[in-house]
Amino acid sequence: MADGPANSARMEPGTMRRALLFGVVLAAGVAGVASLGTRDRGKSPLEPYIRLGQRAGSEQLRRDLEQLSPIGADPGPAIQRLVSLGFSCTAPGLASGNWHCAVRLPQDERRVLSFEATIRVERGVVSGIEARMSQQAVR
Repeated sequence: MADGPANSARMEPGTMRRALLFGVVLAAGVAGVASLGTRDRGKSPLEPYIRLGQRAGSEQLRRDLEQLSPIGADPGPAIQRLVSLGFSCTAPGLASGNWHCAVRLPQDERRVLSFEATIRVERGVVSGIEARMSQQAVR
């Protein structure tokens, strides 16, 4: 009985090397997939406006919203754009009123960047758009 319990614990030559190689390839694959998922984390779709600064960024956001929903047009496209940028919007109670949209982004250290947009609506169409960006210290 040459194939008894003493001989069954033996591995084929190269098994450990292949297992180690498989482990390294598996770890590299997991690390690669993880880096793809975190590469753009922290990048906000509002980054182009942030880079312009508070005054110019606010003005550019207002102009972009006015292109989507000019005065006298449906506010829907501008609202959809704001939501896609991460804003939370509150609708007016009637066909006339203000859409209030806001988003807060944590920045480095203890600061928060806030964006606010107000779309004035009269009888279901846009009558004006305002946008503001401000930075506050968190306590």
